[in-house]
Amino acid sequence: MFDYTIVYNIYISYRYTIMNGEQSRKTMLPLVALLLLVSTTIATTPTITLNNGVLLPAIAAGTWQYKPEIAEQSVNDAFEAGFTHIDTAHDYDNQEGVGKALQGRKRDSFFLTTKVPGCGLQGISKANCAQDSSAAIDANLKQLGLDYVDLLLIHFPPLLGCKVESNCKAIQSQYAALEAALTAKKTRAIGVSNFCISCFECLNKTMKVTPAINQVKYHVGMGSDPGGLKSYCSEQGIHMQAYSPLGDNASALIEGPLLEKIGTAHNKSSVQVALSWIWQNEVPVVTKSTKLQHLKDDIDIFDFKFSADELNELNSQTQPSGSPSFMCKS
Repeated sequence: MFDYTIVYNIYISYRYTIMNGEQSRKTMLPLVALLLLVSTTIATTPTITLNNGVLLPAIAAGTWQYKPEIAEQSVNDAFEAGFTHIDTAHDYDNQEGVGKALQGRKRDSFFLTTKVPGCGLQGISKANCAQDSSAAIDANLKQLGLDYVDLLLIHFPPLLGCKVESNCKAIQSQYAALEAALTAKKTRAIGVSNFCISCFECLNKTMKVTPAINQVKYHVGMGSDPGGLKSYCSEQGIHMQAYSPLGDNASALIEGPLLEKIGTAHNKSSVQVALSWIWQNEVPVVTKSTKLQHLKDDIDIFDFKFSADELNELNSQTQPSGSPSFMCKS
């Protein structure tokens, strides 16, 4: 994911200038500092291996609720903070702004996730779900200015969930459109978002490619395996990925005494504790912020580990409560 030629070029330049005297060494000090910063970022941002071998960076910068110009700035800030994974979606209506931030960057230096709306939602008709989804995929690529994305997700199951027969048939056809996009190399991996177990049971009847990701709500207070969904996904070879890592009411979570206590013990903030809990439960996470320092803090979560007692306390929290998907429950 990272362009190692940057590091190599800095190193070669440093070697060259060292050979040309003390003044050159002073000139190169900022570049040496940059090299150290880049090396630290590489070393502290892990990846997970998806079920098709694609490496997914463990933390992503999200763009939900951002207007295009704000999305552009937030993505640029995310890259500056050390992120290599950007998360967006067709119905965020900001992909052109995201695309502007990607312009001029080497394609293998970042990982891009996007989503198509579910059947019957956001311009995707239930009757022609596959066809409309294929058109949305092409629109995504055009808006982003890319030939392919790294991860393509179905954003939601249909309204009323997947136990309704017509809904099940619709998402089966929609998922086939994602499989076709994968075959056409418009994406490197495919998956879903906000899916519950019944939706996977529906997909299992017709799918040819197992989803790589199920992106759902997941935060302290929900337990480490809400509704058995994480265990089910793991058994199927599907990684869960967390959005809304601070819940719907962030202050209720991060101002609680437990997170503050654990944060103090590790010299971390309550937000960093909340994000790290997700990762230490082997779930990659999507965070977001319009503030550069917050993004820098958010990515600084991979250098400490909870004690067994701390992890048990966090896993046992029941507030703030939540459900992995607001579209279906089981």
